[in-house]
Amino acid sequence: MNKLKYIFGTALLALSMTSCSDFLDQEPTSEIPAGEMWQTARDAKAGINELYGLFRTTMRQNYFYWGEFRSDNVGVGAPVMADQARVINNVMSTDEYCGKWTDLYKVINQANLAIKYIPGISMPNVADRNDYLAQAYAMRALAYFYAVRVWGDVPLFTEPVEKYSQDIYRERTSADYILKEVILKDLKTAEGLINPENRERKRISPCGVLAIMADVYMWLQEYSLADQTIEKMAEFKNKDTKPFVSLESDIQAWSKMFTEELNGKPSDDTYTTDDYTSKELIFLVHFDMDEVGTNGYSYMYQWFTGSGNRAAVASQKFVNIFNEADMQGDLRKDYLFKDYQNGMEIRKYISGDISSTLNKTCEVGYPIYRYSDMILLQAEARVHQGKWEEALDLVKKIRDRAGLQTKIESDFASEQEVLEYIWRERQVELLNEGRRWFDLRRTNTWKEVMGPINGLQNDGNELFPIHYSHIIENPKIKQNSYYGNN
Repeated sequence: MNKLKYIFGTALLALSMTSCSDFLDQEPTSEIPAGEMWQTARDAKAGINELYGLFRTTMRQNYFYWGEFRSDNVGVGAPVMADQARVINNVMSTDEYCGKWTDLYKVINQANLAIKYIPGISMPNVADRNDYLAQAYAMRALAYFYAVRVWGDVPLFTEPVEKYSQDIYRERTSADYILKEVILKDLKTAEGLINPENRERKRISPCGVLAIMADVYMWLQEYSLADQTIEKMAEFKNKDTKPFVSLESDIQAWSKMFTEELNGKPSDDTYTTDDYTSKELIFLVHFDMDEVGTNGYSYMYQWFTGSGNRAAVASQKFVNIFNEADMQGDLRKDYLFKDYQNGMEIRKYISGDISSTLNKTCEVGYPIYRYSDMILLQAEARVHQGKWEEALDLVKKIRDRAGLQTKIESDFASEQEVLEYIWRERQVELLNEGRRWFDLRRTNTWKEVMGPINGLQNDGNELFPIHYSHIIENPKIKQNSYYGNN
């Protein structure tokens, strides 16, 4: 990946942990000022490359902190992994790494730069320019979607910060406003701009836009719109008229999707070519040592293998799911975890045992969106519309592959029972994919699920603390109420 440096603006410093006195007396500098950088088609491509690089940096640890560690999927691993244990045990303070939003705002600022400058770049192919813009809009939407799910109200920037001014110190904007007036609008803009020939999976494709949009609609409880959006995704075709998204046919192929699919895959520099065998992955973050270097490896292995430094193991509550009558014989079980070195080690992304010296050289993908995720979201949406039979037909696609029977409509006495059946299926199918905690938040079941486990049951505790440094730098920002008023 082309590692060009851009000016991210003093706002990013103000939102980070550096001291005001370090930068207030001087204009920020950069090797290539943004106004001089965005001149050619090559610059635009490099700028979009950097957008994904910044997102990869953001998600390297936060994928687990934000999406998994607060959920009932995991238990505490090794004693030395105290930072992760505080999140798992729900004893976070305002100095937690996962309370920092600096890297996420770098993604937002890079997207804002692209949105500002790409329209003025002369390109041989207008479709390319529009596709770059679509990716920028979609990634800005995704970054803000993470922000509001993690912290609630957050500062809003829809223009790039390129030099210091008092405007960088902003109050938090309503999460509801950002969801409806920024995120959804950005996604609709992206849907209209993105090239229908785009077949990327390591970056945003037309189906990637639809996946984020469907997720947002579900968060807003717009179930009919979510259903319709996922249906459009299913109808999108590859060049050979085959669906762009489809489920893996058997459990072996399902496992290989996580353990082998990325091996030897090139960068997605040719967006009209689909380099993937699996059509189930929609959008993923790819950690490739040839691209990211030795300091950019994934934490997927480091935090989940080896008894001495495991950050987390599969919780006993999760393991016990497979003892339930209708989960007996689930073919996924042996691929998900293993009783190894005094813990239920999460093995979804690992083929066999792996040494701690090799784990930094492996290619790993963090699935941001996968088609089975979408199918189960669609099933949930249809339950809310009173379409139980249709919903269970969708669930059956996932359970058939797992070697399980699926209940029928008459087996359920209430809508809540059907929903809980689907939510359990999502929990198993999407283990360690950064989804479970957000599902608990979205379905408003976080209190009843997590309260008995770690006491997470007080209003306001569902949000993460804002890192204290952000509040020191910007006095207009107030801490989330559960963590104090400062």
